Amino acid sequence: MAPLSPVLLALDDDEQIVDTICAIGTRAGFHSIASTTPTALREFVRTKQPDVIVLDLQMPGVDGVSALRHLADTNVPARILLVTGMDERTIAAAEQYGVHRGLNILGTLQKPFEPDELLKRLEHAHAAIRPLTAADLQQAIENRELLVYYQPIIRRFADNTWDIASVEALLRWDHPIRGLLTPASFISMGEAHGLSRAMTDFMLQRGIEQLKGWLAARLRIGLRANIAATLIADLAFPDRLEAMLLEQNLDPDLLALEITETAMLEQTPETFDILTRLRIKNIGLAIDDFGIGYSSLTQLFRMPFNEMKIDKSLVNKIVESKEAFIMVDALISLAHKLGLTVCAEGVEDAPTLDALGRLGCDYAQGYYVSPPVPAAEIPGIIARWEQQQRRAFVKDA
Repeated sequence: MAPLSPVLLALDDDEQIVDTICAIGTRAGFHSIASTTPTALREFVRTKQPDVIVLDLQMPGVDGVSALRHLADTNVPARILLVTGMDERTIAAAEQYGVHRGLNILGTLQKPFEPDELLKRLEHAHAAIRPLTAADLQQAIENRELLVYYQPIIRRFADNTWDIASVEALLRWDHPIRGLLTPASFISMGEAHGLSRAMTDFMLQRGIEQLKGWLAARLRIGLRANIAATLIADLAFPDRLEAMLLEQNLDPDLLALEITETAMLEQTPETFDILTRLRIKNIGLAIDDFGIGYSSLTQLFRMPFNEMKIDKSLVNKIVESKEAFIMVDALISLAHKLGLTVCAEGVEDAPTLDALGRLGCDYAQGYYVSPPVPAAEIPGIIARWEQQQRRAFVKDA
């Protein structure tokens, strides 16, 4: 049975060194295996499938570059730490060779190395390999590792020009080892372990504070945020959100909450209570990802939504697919007849935006306008977009 721990392979012709590496690897959380025979590298990589390889560049019978070439040729995904007694320039050249061949090079250590330095490197590698846990996310929340990014949303005018009217707040995790993580890496886990409220409250609090800052800088835009299904059962949520807005002296109509269709499948008295109170407080409500296969048209008039967001799986096909075009056209028409505004997600190019304009879509969002960015980049994006729209207007005039 394969070990549950990540596997570390130590390859060095000195038996004492491989024993040391394996002992340190075990301390770092790895299942450590070793070889002093370089010819065994291929077999070990094939059968043990190591997650980390600690490789000596100088061994009898094979040089380290040849070993790296084999690992690259066979697309080995393991992280590789180079350990050798050679001079720094040669080590640097070998490291660059591995990087250029697409290998995941952790770095290099010169012999004789400090055990604590090797332990630090291997602990870092172990943390990057093992699956994220709810405890990691809880700690990230406490350590303020979560960030809020913002993606602009544009609004259509009668002359078919668009301006940036609001931004959607999106969580990111600035992991100290793995770098910047998108919601796909942690949101579902957080929801499954009862962390939805903490994550959402953090996002809303930061977003509302940022909105206040933008307004103080005479940048009048709105804020949107996606909320988890569990908050639609939290009777205290509307009052908690209203208190955040009052604390910053912001009009509630600057904020809109997006709720996925799937979150609305189970409609309880609490659902009606919470959503109705949010609308009474003048907070906008959008039914998100509409059109992905769970649609219940009755939600559009039974629930107090004031906007429909059409899912990107439909939007990004309207130029090439007649069927997608017809469906988006029908959804926009239906929403307008019910008194809802419409936002299209997944706008990746100008032809798609032009088509949405012809269909009378009210708002649009996607990478054609901007990817999600830190708050500091939003004023520049707005200025560039407005300049682009002015040039387009003059050209068409």
